[in-house]
Amino acid sequence: MYKIGEISKLTGVKEGTIRFYEKCGFLEEVKRLPNGYRTYNDHHVFQVRLCDIVFDSFVNSRIRKSSIKLIETARVWDGGSFEEALNEYKALIKKDIRRTEKAINIALEWNINKADDGKIYTKKQAAELVGTTPEAIRNWERNGLIPQSEAYKKRYYSGEVLERLYVIRLLLDTGYSIMAILKFFRFMDEGKKKAAGKELTDPDGEDLQSRADYYLKALNKVLKDSKKIKNLALTHHLLV
Repeated sequence: MYKIGEISKLTGVKEGTIRFYEKCGFLEEVKRLPNGYRTYNDHHVFQVRLCDIVFDSFVNSRIRKSSIKLIETARVWDGGSFEEALNEYKALIKKDIRRTEKAINIALEWNINKADDGKIYTKKQAAELVGTTPEAIRNWERNGLIPQSEAYKKRYYSGEVLERLYVIRLLLDTGYSIMAILKFFRFMDEGKKKAAGKELTDPDGEDLQSRADYYLKALNKVLKDSKKIKNLALTHHLLV
């Protein structure tokens, strides 16, 4: 059994942060002594360390949602569910890395295939491939990032539009505004690549290449951290 100060020293996490994790329901129930002091066990040590790793950096809402599921399975100390959640978490990160690499290649080279290859995708299929939601794509349409479909008519997307969706997702993930993306596409569609590039360069000189590199680096760090989580789970006997 540990006091909160001991847990803090073991994990390197501040006492206030540990209380916050407890308040959020990220830790299993913490028992109290008759004098009111909290007492923690080895499960709590792992759960605090897990939260510390997971919340060390924010990448995107998709990965964050998956990481919360991971924390929830650790809280109930279910090894089977935790292993399943961890595998899903790692698979999602790897998929996001592949999508991001593809989007970077398209956005920086603007090598969208203008020829119609005949392939079409539903909104659900496009969302799954790009790594977003049908609702998000619907909002992109409303904001003019992609052509809107006719009212009350089911929308299908060509391969060219699909690659445009990849770029939109990347630009939003790396912090660009809807207005900046609209201007970027307008210049790109007019063949003005230099002007388009300026739209994605902030006053400090940081451009899409810099942001994309940083974003990809962050994704790879999260993947590396997922391996650290697995080793930690083995050490604490949550996984066998």
